[in-house]
Amino acid sequence: DFVAGAGFTGIAVSLIGRNHPLGSVLAALLFGALFQGGAELSFEIPGFSRDMVTTLQGLIVLFSGAMAQVAAPALAKVHGWVKPRAVAGGAAHG
Repeated sequence: DFVAGAGFTGIAVSLIGRNHPLGSVLAALLFGALFQGGAELSFEIPGFSRDMVTTLQGLIVLFSGAMAQVAAPALAKVHGWVKPRAVAGGAAHG
C-alpha cells in the first residue's frame, strides 16, 4: 500500500509547482508535511481521519489553480505597463 494515491499526489504536486523543478520540490515538501502531519494527528486525536488531510490537499490544489486565474488579469495589466526598452546604440526593430 506504499504507492496508494501516488498518481493523484504527483499530478497535484506538478500543478502546484507549475511544472517548474523548484516549485515541484516545494510543493512535494508541502504535500509530504501535510500527509505526515495528518498521520501524526490521527494517532493523537481520535476523531481525526486521513480523509480530512486528503480534503485539505484537494482544497489547496483547487484554490491554487483558482488563484492563478484570478491573478492572471492583474499580472497581464502590470506586464502591459512595462515596456521593453530599445538597446542603446542600436536601431529599434519594428
